[in-house]
Amino acid sequence: MRYIPTSDAVVERLRKQAKKLQRSGGGKHTDLLNKVSKAAGYDHWHHAVQCNENAKAATQMRSIREECEAIIAAEQRGVVKIVMTQAGVACPPFVLFSTGVGDAWLLEPDEQLAMCLVWQGAREEIGISEDPSRIEVAWDGSYELLGDFFRLETNNPKIGDRAIGGYPLEEVRKMLDKAQSTLSKMAAVIGQVDAVEITAEVVAQMVKKGWSEEKVLKMKADGFRYSPGRDSLLGPIMDSDDMDDDEDAEVELR
Repeated sequence: MRYIPTSDAVVERLRKQAKKLQRSGGGKHTDLLNKVSKAAGYDHWHHAVQCNENAKAATQMRSIREECEAIIAAEQRGVVKIVMTQAGVACPPFVLFSTGVGDAWLLEPDEQLAMCLVWQGAREEIGISEDPSRIEVAWDGSYELLGDFFRLETNNPKIGDRAIGGYPLEEVRKMLDKAQSTLSKMAAVIGQVDAVEITAEVVAQMVKKGWSEEKVLKMKADGFRYSPGRDSLLGPIMDSDDMDDDEDAEVELR
């Protein structure tokens, strides 16, 4: 389907033209939408709507590219910066961050996809298409936030698979949580993604973060596990017989 740059104003004008014809006894509204769209150079009404969606998607991707440039500039200055993009027709919100230690990243919160923007001080290519007929992001690979480490599995030969420390992960976690969809959050809790057994070392780490040792040990005895990513205690995975229980699956006790 050929692309015609189409703004919201154009779509609204076509819609109003069709309504005006309908009030004059011109026929069915859907037929009139197709008629005015063809008169304006489109194949049909859906063609006009799709062109409008493509134009908005291209604008969104252009905005994300601009955010990438800003994060790259921040990293080149050695400044830590963490931002979230706006949701739109092309994609959900993304999270971008500079580390201040030579690296910068673009992250997709729900699928946990990553694109490197700066690696060890060197700028990487921004793999984002702004072509309205081909909107895409060339992700490098996937990531996890495991405790104090940023865990990567990438097809970038300079990076490969590794765990990296020293990133501002506490603030990155907060931004990812804000950007992540409700469905993904629920799936993570139910599946106990990144949950670990509560060992003596884990208890010591939690106490340093402000948890009550007495309460942590009590929850451990009740079968709870600790999620470093959410800094939360997760209850035992429920089966169908447990669905009526009143206990929360995720708790925060300080």
